[in-house]
Amino acid sequence: MRPSRRVLSLSLLSIAAVAAPAVRPRPSAAEDAKAPALPAWKKGVQEGTVTIDGQAERFVALVPATYSPKKPCPAVLLLHGNGGKAADFLTHVKSFAGKNPPLLIALERCDNQQRAEGYAPKYLEALRGQFALADGKLFAIGFSGGGFRLWDDVVCKAEEATKFRGLVLVGSAKQSFDPPDKPTPAPTVVLVGDPADPNFKDTAPAAEKALGEKGYETIVLEHGAGHSMPPAEMKDVFAWIDALLAGKKPTLATRRAGGDPAKR
Repeated sequence: MRPSRRVLSLSLLSIAAVAAPAVRPRPSAAEDAKAPALPAWKKGVQEGTVTIDGQAERFVALVPATYSPKKPCPAVLLLHGNGGKAADFLTHVKSFAGKNPPLLIALERCDNQQRAEGYAPKYLEALRGQFALADGKLFAIGFSGGGFRLWDDVVCKAEEATKFRGLVLVGSAKQSFDPPDKPTPAPTVVLVGDPADPNFKDTAPAAEKALGEKGYETIVLEHGAGHSMPPAEMKDVFAWIDALLAGKKPTLATRRAGGDPAKR
């Protein structure tokens, strides 16, 4: 017995209703208002904590005078070396950053002696609940043990690397892992160090080779100041960051210690 046209039409409507994807209504203004507001940080050096894996982890930030929780801003995460402290590292780094640096955030748990595996990405996500951070305008600078952690936890994790415009490793380079295939977007990786520094002597060529094979933009700044953060090179790094943030063509290029600038 053939179904009537009316029954057939109702059946088709029922099938269409089941097959059609549910449309999520946009949040109302009242629902938006329930979202926690970001803190209104005062300008200058400020201390704070974020919760990571159920524990409070400290950070120290240099908040620019132009910062507003209502407007996403550029930021630079700072990872100190083994045995360092966030406050001391921030004080040291800000001397290279010029008169109007972006938001600088020094992480407390971030080096190779702190069981800090994976903490830089965890900090970044937790800090989004503290600061208005601009995607596409994020950088990270790691020194020594902090730089080695930056290599393993960010450079070598494609999903994390894409969150940064630039990653700067000072007195450090390749640690345990090889970089993944170049993601989109991919950060520029800057390696800063003394070829005579045991932390840089072999790890930097290995990092440069591994990154080059995957097509990453890599800049190497060699110097002769030992295991340190040399002022000239670090000022050049911040000038490079400023140029990128301003939409200008950056001029930073590979240069070898005691030699002519090398082709990138």
